[in-house]
Amino acid sequence: MSPPDWLRRLLHTPLRTRRLVIRPLRRGDDRLIYPAVRESLRELAPWLIWARSDYDASMSRRFVRAAMGNFKEGHDYALVMTTRGGELVGGTGFHRRGPSDAIYYEIGYWCRTSLAGQGYTSEAVKALLRYAFRSPSVRRIEIRCDPRNRASERVIEKAGLAKEGHLRKVARDIEGRLHDQLVYAKVR
Repeated sequence: MSPPDWLRRLLHTPLRTRRLVIRPLRRGDDRLIYPAVRESLRELAPWLIWARSDYDASMSRRFVRAAMGNFKEGHDYALVMTTRGGELVGGTGFHRRGPSDAIYYEIGYWCRTSLAGQGYTSEAVKALLRYAFRSPSVRRIEIRCDPRNRASERVIEKAGLAKEGHLRKVARDIEGRLHDQLVYAKVR
């Protein structure tokens, strides 16, 4: 399987906003991602299972290689957000969900601590929604977050997604405990 055309275009033409460049990962991005993750571990760890204290440069390299392969194979579409000057803001992307006859996408994101609270993630999510819904094949975009993660929920609300539900005990945290998730979506 390969990526749909609307996502494949990002390989050649990154998405640009007023302050950001959003593009698929490429070789060498681990050198941007690793220090941003290390700087942000305390803030990311409660919400993202991969944000562990043992996160090291080799994990970052493996992630970039896997993300590039997954994008080309049409499995998952990891993207990076950088400032127009090239500083890494964080990660985002589209995760393919649903059965083959009812595919939809979930947007995920994280922002490095030193750039959090400046509206970069909201700007990126709004741009990703506009971009995805230009494709007639995209009918639903979903974002999920832990109800305790108010910063993430504010990003979702600013982007205009509708709250569809509160799922109880559906995801595991880094210690293996079950926790809740809020589900928001935008549909065509």
